[in-house]
Amino acid sequence: MLDKIREIMTRYVELDPEQIQEDSRLAEDLALTSFAVMSMMGDFEEEFGITVDESELTDIYTVKDIMDYLEKKQA
Repeated sequence: MLDKIREIMTRYVELDPEQIQEDSRLAEDLALTSFAVMSMMGDFEEEFGITVDESELTDIYTVKDIMDYLEKKQA
């Protein structure tokens, strides 16, 4: 799953996918704006066949948080 998340995230950040780690913070380390995160979550919806509830995103700060959220939504 991390590889797919990295692939999608590289559309929004100018980094090599290997630089995106589970503990990378979205705003501080990857310089993602809230708009970019929302757009990216739309890509995750399409890729993983889920529906993202914007109110659930308040606790997502790292790549690991995204992984956990996606796994929970797919269960």
